[in-house]
Amino acid sequence: MIVQSRSLTTAITWITRFNNLMAYVSGWLILLITLISCYGVFTRYVLNDPDTWSFTVSSYLMCFVVFLAISNALQEGVHVRVDIIQEWFPGKTAHVTRVLSDIACLIFLWFFFEQVWTVFHDSLSRGRIDETTLAWPVAAIQWAMPFGVALTLLAQAILLIGNIATNSANKSA
Repeated sequence: MIVQSRSLTTAITWITRFNNLMAYVSGWLILLITLISCYGVFTRYVLNDPDTWSFTVSSYLMCFVVFLAISNALQEGVHVRVDIIQEWFPGKTAHVTRVLSDIACLIFLWFFFEQVWTVFHDSLSRGRIDETTLAWPVAAIQWAMPFGVALTLLAQAILLIGNIATNSANKSA
């Protein structure tokens, strides 16, 4: 049992660090989006020669930002949560509702993962190309969706394990 606990702790540590890294990368991508957008504004309004790529690239990078950072937001507790029931019913009822909401969230994330995987796989298997002047393969952007949702699934599982472990620790104390 101790070996499993150490393995689980190690896995949680690595997932947490990886989510932190993805949030860090997302921060740099936001800076890149800002620079690209400034370039697009400059070429359009100062040079009167609008570029054809800055909006598209910024949109694609924003997809990466959202899907790479969402698991970290959940992990850090800054993601949207509905916790009014926990305020109404403190104590054991709040803990039970927290665990049940974590389970419901895991189920939702699994269905969401299936959907974004289907979209990504369809684009990949059909070789879809975007309809902009860049003509990039859509799957080269869409891989971030199932990847990010899978990371969020892992972060939600960690939250669930933590909530159950907190309950077990409270019972034994």
